[in-house]
Amino acid sequence: MLLSYLAIALYLAVALLLMRYFVKNETQHQHQKTIFLLISFAIIAQALTFNHFWSDKGVVFGLANSASFVAWLIAVLLFLSSLSKPVHALGILVYPLVAFTLVFSITFPDTTNKVIPLNITSHVFLSITAYALLALAVCQSVLLKIQEKHLHARKVNGFINKLPALQTMEALLFQSLRIGFYLLTLSLLSGFIFIQDIFAQHLIHKTTLSIIAWIIFATLVFGRKTFGWRGKQAITATQIGFGILVIAYFGSKLVLERLLN
Repeated sequence: MLLSYLAIALYLAVALLLMRYFVKNETQHQHQKTIFLLISFAIIAQALTFNHFWSDKGVVFGLANSASFVAWLIAVLLFLSSLSKPVHALGILVYPLVAFTLVFSITFPDTTNKVIPLNITSHVFLSITAYALLALAVCQSVLLKIQEKHLHARKVNGFINKLPALQTMEALLFQSLRIGFYLLTLSLLSGFIFIQDIFAQHLIHKTTLSIIAWIIFATLVFGRKTFGWRGKQAITATQIGFGILVIAYFGSKLVLERLLN
């Protein structure tokens, strides 16, 4: 519990430092090393809270645990990406979200009877990695939408000036989207292989919505590669596709584990 509170404090501190840099008229990132250390400690502290996920029967991976793990993985991917790519601004959206999921997992912890058998954990972790990458793409799309809106209105402030060029922002969006789509494809294929009846009554909604989201992302990736799609339509489609995916995974967990239990 103490580690969770420490991680929450560190994530929020990093978000505040990033907001301060992007809002203020500072040409150099004075707190860059501090942010690096704080986010490293936050990720480690949160990772240490996952020791209760495991049991003799499998992985305790209900709504709270899965939300916490997905958020942690998003933070890890963002941290690693920020070492070589100009994606630091995403931390303003991502790190408070991670802190919120930790608060949720503390307030509404999972019960120990929600266990995923070990034989399908590879499918689950593959799905979660896909969700994390697509979540980064959505956060990128939010920043891209804000940037486009300000540039078209010719209202360029300090925050917009510190973002990468519009073409770079779009390239980063579709890079995360493409890798996330490939992993989502592998996740769906592994579901058909490892889960005996993927269209069973308690999985039908999740499977159907996941396939719909896959079609949206497939259309986006194909359209970008073939026709060079970009702009508002791509941003909106990314957000709709991920929204459907969130409903498919976390919505089904919310209904089955919390509302119907």
